[in-house]
Amino acid sequence: MNQHYSLSNGSVRLTGEREDRMRRPFLTARWTNLVLANYRVPPELLLPHVPPGSELDAPDDEPGLHLLSLVAMRFADTHVYGLPVPTAQSFPEVNLRFYVRRGPRRACVFLREFVPVPLVVLGARLFYHQPYFLARLSHDVQVEGESISVQTHLQHRGRGGEIRLRARNDPATPPSDSQGHFLKEHYWGFDRSRSGESFRYRVYHPVWRTYPIEHAEVTMNPGALLGGAWDALEWDTRLHSILFAEGSAAAVYEKESLFAEEPYSLGNAPTADASIGRRSSAELPEPPEGRSA
Repeated sequence: MNQHYSLSNGSVRLTGEREDRMRRPFLTARWTNLVLANYRVPPELLLPHVPPGSELDAPDDEPGLHLLSLVAMRFADTHVYGLPVPTAQSFPEVNLRFYVRRGPRRACVFLREFVPVPLVVLGARLFYHQPYFLARLSHDVQVEGESISVQTHLQHRGRGGEIRLRARNDPATPPSDSQGHFLKEHYWGFDRSRSGESFRYRVYHPVWRTYPIEHAEVTMNPGALLGGAWDALEWDTRLHSILFAEGSAAAVYEKESLFAEEPYSLGNAPTADASIGRRSSAELPEPPEGRSA
């Protein structure tokens, strides 16, 4: 797949090596059939994992609500710098993430990411210092008329479980001020390097629609996957919500310091062209005000 990249606004000016990094995605893929099981968690368990320079975030309509999301999804058509990844074109992933912000930027921090592909684990740990682990994992979706069924199964070091849900095949876009929008629309990732320095990386995709869930069951225990103090929580009583999002093509850009100078103004961000998504570049949403650089 040939990749071509452009700026969304001709007035934007980037220079030198940083211009190239900010214009060209590090990774492109299709992220589809995302299930987000969201749990209320004590902020004191999250605070040690907050990258310095950022702070815990919460939905605008419930500022005291701190959530940990258990996310099951599928990668497809995976490319790194425009080249297909051997043995890793299509694979499932389960991750555990929570939400932070620095000023107007709202971001995800990943605590664990599980995939069944050794090459993905190696690459993610080496280049992005991401907490990837190898696991036995499946994420299967069946569409039968007006009904969609999803079943996810995970096993890692003797622990794991399942997610099962049934949804109506009638996707819609949640309101921009809803918790559903907050949980699925994050366009930054924050983390720390091995030396402890905070960094950020941009994530870009169209706004996702969600399916109405008719039945859901989660036996995958986040505490068992995280270990330590997490394992002591009563997770069955902490489940706050479950979302099932359609997904789309997505692009992940190079990491840089969390404190880097702004490369472009709000609303004027580099975008990949139609080759990364089901929508053309003109239809890709501008990064929302307050959620991106």
